[in-house]
Amino acid sequence: MENNSWTTATVVVAAILVCTVIFIGILGNLVVLLVTIKGNRVRTKGRAFIASLTIADTLASTNLIFMLTSAVSYGKWVFGGTFCQLNGFLTSQFVASSTYSLQAISVNRYFIVVKENLYGSVFTARNQLLTIALIWCIPIPLAIGPVLGWSHFEFQPGKCLCLYDFRSSISYSMAVVLVTVLLPLLVMSLCYFLIFKRVTHHSNQVDTVMNNAQTLNIREVKITKTLFVIFAAYVVCFAPAAIVNLLKIVIPTFKIPLWIDILFTILVFFNHANNPIIYGALNRQYRKAFKDIFRNSVRLSYSGNDPVLAGNRVLPQVVDTKRLEVGLGTSRDAGVDRLAKRTTHQSTIL
Repeated sequence: MENNSWTTATVVVAAILVCTVIFIGILGNLVVLLVTIKGNRVRTKGRAFIASLTIADTLASTNLIFMLTSAVSYGKWVFGGTFCQLNGFLTSQFVASSTYSLQAISVNRYFIVVKENLYGSVFTARNQLLTIALIWCIPIPLAIGPVLGWSHFEFQPGKCLCLYDFRSSISYSMAVVLVTVLLPLLVMSLCYFLIFKRVTHHSNQVDTVMNNAQTLNIREVKITKTLFVIFAAYVVCFAPAAIVNLLKIVIPTFKIPLWIDILFTILVFFNHANNPIIYGALNRQYRKAFKDIFRNSVRLSYSGNDPVLAGNRVLPQVVDTKRLEVGLGTSRDAGVDRLAKRTTHQSTIL
């Protein structure tokens, strides 16, 4: 793909889209992370895996700064060879960790909804920490493989990123597809299928289940539905690029127009930015928490710029004290007047 295929219109559109993904991906995921780790805001099991997902997505969105710089440079890499290897490593690491976090969430949801009686023994604090460690450690060999000679990272102008060449090492490409795509996709699909089957069975037999000790937690089911939508969005975002990359492996001469290549790549990384939108649109707990955070932020910002509101910790006390003094004074005066009138009245009667 030649650099001269980049036009000013392509640069502007790509830059706007990448900036949007970066902004939502960083700010939105940080808000989700804050809401998730605050147990008094969103009460759900398996928050550690949701936090892992938001961290991976935040880092992946931050890493897109390389992509943005390359896009505004008309598809040129300006950071040198060392940073190209670093960019390739970080992209592989964060994308894989995000995928494994989604996989862990699906398994966690399966036990919450389908095997609730086993949840406590399987998802102990120790096992959850071990799972999160695996989420971040398993991708390292594949992410560092091209740096050490198993395939290699190279700048791809059509994607504005340093990625491994799918055709340089068939064994590496097949390992990546198998370990980071097919297996997680199979596990997630199976888990959500069994969850869907359980929830459907529950809906069809409401009266029976309501009298059963294993009644589904409606709040957890709603959050599970939200997480399923996130999984579906993951499939939609990755499918076009995955198909194109597969065709490149099978058909070495296969090429696509630059604008399609860059749009499919941005769509992949939009997967890291759509989670906050999905949480806010579909889940009431997260939506309420988002509104509370926004409301408090606006209130703090407004009070910080208003000198009167900025000192509201002192002024109300002064005002209240004055009101109290005035109130007491008024009460005393009114009491004296009433006593004088009563005395006059009694004197008149006597």
